[in-house]
Amino acid sequence: MSSTPWSFVTFPALFLRFATLLVWAGVAYSAVSLFLQWNGGAVEGGLSVTGTEQKQVLPDVDTFAVSKALGAAPVQSASVSLASRFVLVGVMDGGPSQGVALISVDGKPAKPYRLGQLVTDGFFVVGTAAKKAELGPQLGAAPILVLDLPLKNK
Repeated sequence: MSSTPWSFVTFPALFLRFATLLVWAGVAYSAVSLFLQWNGGAVEGGLSVTGTEQKQVLPDVDTFAVSKALGAAPVQSASVSLASRFVLVGVMDGGPSQGVALISVDGKPAKPYRLGQLVTDGFFVVGTAAKKAELGPQLGAAPILVLDLPLKNK
């Protein structure tokens, strides 16, 4: 008889080792599955292992109180802050296609702006009339902000 590495005598031993490995893998899988079901599917750190999504309930947070504690300034409404940025000092109405408005922006000295000229931050002079100037996003567009001349003190 010739001795080969895959003889009839060694095949059952190899098969027995493979079968034992499969049985122990099944036992390990069952143990891990039972542990995860008993533990609710969560492991340390709050990660979900079983695939079922768990909702975490977060407490309600008062964002105003947090921002105040961190030193944030209170936010004013947009219309109030826009109106306070611009002061109309004077106006010369020259009709529908001409006009000049003397406008002070952010407390700086007043400068003359012609009809259609950029004042600041996307605001153009879109119209002038007696004692008022209109600002908008572009010439010919509807005005976003109407500036009136302040009343004179006598």
